[in-house]
Amino acid sequence: KLKKLIRALKEKEPSQKVKDEEKRPQQWNLDYALVPFEGLTPEYMEMIIQFGFVSLFVASFPLAPLFALLNNVIEIRLDARKFVTEIRRPVAARAKDIGKLI
Repeated sequence: KLKKLIRALKEKEPSQKVKDEEKRPQQWNLDYALVPFEGLTPEYMEMIIQFGFVSLFVASFPLAPLFALLNNVIEIRLDARKFVTEIRRPVAARAKDIGKLI
């Protein structure tokens, strides 16, 4: 009877753990619900447009490069936060080699 009681208690514990896990969604489920990674093209385009505006208006507004620098410093932090919390990690792609040049 003692062995049966111990076995019953051991079987009861995992079922409580399973119930606790069912209450909270798994981290990979939460990560899959994030926005898919679409590439870095929009980020690069934003930098190119900013460079164009700075080059165009530096003669009429000499503080434009300073404001662009401040904007870029702030945007690095904002993009880092966005990539970590809002965007899903990209899927790894298989490559033939490392692309060495001859």
